[in-house]
Amino acid sequence: MLDVKQNAKDNLKYMLDGIRYICEHYKNRSPGSESERGAQDYFKKELGKYADTVISEDFNVHPGAFFGFIPPAAIFSLLSIVFYWIGAKYGNGFLVAAVVLMLIAVLMFIFEFLFYRSFVDFLFPKKVSRNVYAVRKSEEQATRRIIFCGHADAVNEWRYSYMGEIKTLGPVMAGGVIGMLYVFGVNVAYFIRVLTNGYAPVPIEGVWKVLGIIMFVFVPFLIAIIFFINYKIIVDGANDNMTACYISIAVLKILQEKNIRFKNTEVGCLIAGSEEAGIRGSRAFARKHKEELKEIETVTIAMDTQREIEALAIYTIGCTGTSHADEAVGDLIHEAGVNCGIDMPRADLYPGAIDSDAFAQEGLMAAGFCGVNHNPKRYYHTREDTADNLNPECIQLSLEICLEALKLYDEKGGIQNWKKQKK
Repeated sequence: MLDVKQNAKDNLKYMLDGIRYICEHYKNRSPGSESERGAQDYFKKELGKYADTVISEDFNVHPGAFFGFIPPAAIFSLLSIVFYWIGAKYGNGFLVAAVVLMLIAVLMFIFEFLFYRSFVDFLFPKKVSRNVYAVRKSEEQATRRIIFCGHADAVNEWRYSYMGEIKTLGPVMAGGVIGMLYVFGVNVAYFIRVLTNGYAPVPIEGVWKVLGIIMFVFVPFLIAIIFFINYKIIVDGANDNMTACYISIAVLKILQEKNIRFKNTEVGCLIAGSEEAGIRGSRAFARKHKEELKEIETVTIAMDTQREIEALAIYTIGCTGTSHADEAVGDLIHEAGVNCGIDMPRADLYPGAIDSDAFAQEGLMAAGFCGVNHNPKRYYHTREDTADNLNPECIQLSLEICLEALKLYDEKGGIQNWKKQKK
């Protein structure tokens, strides 16, 4: 049987060395890049040592869309401020343009960021990304399946995270989003006022003047958020997310080396591509294999940025609150954590998503756990996310939690059976 603590300890060096190797040999792993696909080919060969089957699947992605909508949304907001002030004097066409531009900006924000769905992706260049999936079969017919998941790609640097952590990142993000929504609201309200006036101009005075002046408060934030992404730097992604990749691989490695094969539990490892482009890789995998994954009970546990033990938490609410993962899978992770000496809470609402959210959005059982502070440290999405800036203790503990979750999942006979037992 699995000796969770010792097995994790014995494989720590393997994980640390592997993370360093990828960061040194496969730099600039942006979504859909040649380097990302190269890293995935390396992972496929590595997983071939420990799995019964390994597949790689290419999928099309428009990686520029996920963050690429930010500059046009900000520019549309700035233009709408100008159109608001000149519309009353030079014609209602400017007011119509302001409302249309702001509607596009808000829809981009809602679909691309809040729901992590493709909305304006087709407007951006298409690239080819890659998923890698490995399976260790059960001794007899599989009646349940558990998948551990990380992602291979890395992100372009977040300029304000590097400049001053939350002190600069927070105001720019909050000011940009609130500013966009405020400009949208004022322009729509003013346009409705014009329509109720028989489509005749309404003077910018009184309350309309005050509302218009307030718009200028958000101009610095709207300008700043245009430069949110530093396209000159693609970070190494040692913590985000080579940690999860090697933890997931190590699970299969330990099973192979200890000659452990469960009677009816199949174990999978998914290294997804293009997570930083809006969880596009895990969604492509979940959609393609949806029917297969529903043939038997399938649980996915995703990880992301296993860096800070004090921040380890279970993620069942994602996509900025618009996605809800499986609470029972969260309970499984929680019990595994308690058995490993850590009582992980449910994560608070946060502006982002992890790969398990893509599975949840497709109606599949999934949840995640991460070790990243929601008050982002300077390494988060910056050039400081290197192999010299890892936390070995957190990586080892995360592997222990995965191994313990695997043990519990098999012993309990799956999530559905566990639910019955609890009742």
